[in-house]
Amino acid sequence: MESYLKRKITEVNGTDGDAKIPKREECPHKERCYRKNPHHFKEFQHPFLISLLEMGDSVKIPDNMPQPKDVYLEQLDILRPIIEAAKKPINNIAKSQTEIKEESLDSNNMQPSTSKVSRKGKTTVFNPFSIVKTENSELVKNTVAGTMLHKLKVNDPYNLFFTTIPKSPETYKETNAVTFTDLLCPSLGTLKCSLQINFMIDIDWLLKQYKIRNLHTKPLTILYGDDWPDMVEFMDKFCPNVKYHFVKMKDPFGCHHSKVGIYVYEDNSLRIVVSTANLYYEDWNHYNQGLWISPVCPKLPEGSTVKDGESPTSFKQDLIKYLQSYNLAILKEWIEYVKNADFSNVKVALVYSTPGKHYPKSNGNHLHKVGDLLSQHCTLPVKTTPESEGPLSWGIMAQASSIGSMGKSPAEWFRGNLLRSLASHKQSPRPNNSQATISIIYPSVENVANGYFGLESGGCLPYSKATNEKQKWLQTYMHQWIADGRNRTRAMPHIKTYCRVSPDLCKLAFFLITSANLSKSAWGSNIQKDGGSYIRSYEMGVMFLPKFFGEEYFEISNSPNMKNKKVFPFIYDLPLTPFKKDDYPWCN
Repeated sequence: MESYLKRKITEVNGTDGDAKIPKREECPHKERCYRKNPHHFKEFQHPFLISLLEMGDSVKIPDNMPQPKDVYLEQLDILRPIIEAAKKPINNIAKSQTEIKEESLDSNNMQPSTSKVSRKGKTTVFNPFSIVKTENSELVKNTVAGTMLHKLKVNDPYNLFFTTIPKSPETYKETNAVTFTDLLCPSLGTLKCSLQINFMIDIDWLLKQYKIRNLHTKPLTILYGDDWPDMVEFMDKFCPNVKYHFVKMKDPFGCHHSKVGIYVYEDNSLRIVVSTANLYYEDWNHYNQGLWISPVCPKLPEGSTVKDGESPTSFKQDLIKYLQSYNLAILKEWIEYVKNADFSNVKVALVYSTPGKHYPKSNGNHLHKVGDLLSQHCTLPVKTTPESEGPLSWGIMAQASSIGSMGKSPAEWFRGNLLRSLASHKQSPRPNNSQATISIIYPSVENVANGYFGLESGGCLPYSKATNEKQKWLQTYMHQWIADGRNRTRAMPHIKTYCRVSPDLCKLAFFLITSANLSKSAWGSNIQKDGGSYIRSYEMGVMFLPKFFGEEYFEISNSPNMKNKKVFPFIYDLPLTPFKKDDYPWCN
């Protein structure tokens, strides 16, 4: 791996002035390699794949290979144009450092083609949606259209965003569509350091995103729950700016599934990003993801206490409690950053799960926290006449990317616990045997087959077929994944959302975006007689409640009777399309 280190030093320092093509090292995983990122194939040699390419149209993959044949076929599709490009004359490769930087930005960030202007000592890359100065740049002016700060202003007050989908260029036109590097946009402030808490992190891909903004040497702390091959060795050898901790779960059925970023700027202000996306290429390019980005939280004046700068939703104290739940020295400085920040402009409530047994009136369990928030702050119309709109006419919708075991009947957990929490409102706190309707939005086999990558589109949907066979009753609640209104139907949803919708499909009583799928591990087990519920996993989300935005309800449709100018961003199409009799949920 030493040659890789030398190549990285050359990349960073720009010392390779003679335009020699570096000799690439062989991929350490060899035939076990599962990567599908073009940058991986540009950096490492894959002799086995080269030998397959030499077969031409008669490629035959041996039956005894460690990866599925489809993996190798897709890798060949990625590698083929790279090999063809390498055959071009050397003077096409010996480009200026400026041109190389420009191409790196485009390919890493997967943006559409852009026009470029190069000048000595400065490179500016223009596209319709972002303005980035990669060298010797000063902070982009706050009012520049296309910067991330401008996007935040346009999407105020909700700050709810979805990821761009390169296969669907129309998504780049959405005012609330972002890439990961948008989170590092200099218009947001000069980054001092950042914390990434996630499940799966490809550290090589992640640092490339930071490098696009020239932030790859800034201090970075990561907590993760699933390591990539040789990840620790890679960080120890090549990432002196990275502190890391692998969160080992005590419960074999638990998962470190939270996805949150904390970005601290030079003035010690910070932003919080709560997301549904893992930190690797496919999650940010192939699947629909959602993320909430906080307003800037300034540093409190000297002499302030931890109780100062609290959000109306108690977001600050809940975030501190979540970080403290890890009991890790590596998080102490981050807890201090949060304690010293002013969260008074944050309007969403934090909902999280941490392993262990939890009781009502406390955070750490989705069932309890969601039920508490809705019981206190969710208002639904009161039914005054047989014809009038009442609470039960508002339907609950649960959209997820995976489903756990719920039991032999709806009454066991699905309606007896999950629905009891989601159906809560001020007039009916934690209703027993609620008659509220609940619909599940989850891709069918047909949805996945029509995805951009065929059946491989279902890679983000790890619902077990064995589990589905034991709870066939659940299919009567299921609806197709259709998001034609946002040109996102053919990209599968890794986003998870829960909400309550008016009978005219124009208003929301609440909206929750979270990492928590439809499972007991994420939301909490059956509530026991003492009120306790056991959690196996770490999860995090934010809840939008109209009360804290000065609204009666959130508007989600451009109906003639709209009272508000701001439309709440909704990702899938309404009305829902139920599963047909012969439809089957996608299962792995």
